[in-house]
Amino acid sequence: MCSGLPMIPARKELPDDIDALKAMVVAMAEKAARGEALEADVINLTAANADLAALNAAADERIARLTAIIRMFERARYGKSSEKRRLEGLDDEQYVLVFE
Repeated sequence: MCSGLPMIPARKELPDDIDALKAMVVAMAEKAARGEALEADVINLTAANADLAALNAAADERIARLTAIIRMFERARYGKSSEKRRLEGLDDEQYVLVFE
């Protein structure tokens, strides 16, 4: 992370020309601005990543729930004594959910 203060070259590396010094200051300011922009991007991307992780977790939960319902239907249809077996535990909302 950036400390907010740009690196200043050693005194003997500084040019004596005013225009060259101005150009160095402008370059250092631009570099600092890019660093701040990158830090903002990291913050935004971290937040977006957290949002996507939550969305992914919700999708995984729904997939697991739907898979369990499908297995229950398959057991009722193909399992032993399927005519005698009742689909206990499924309410009307779950039946609708399967056929969405």
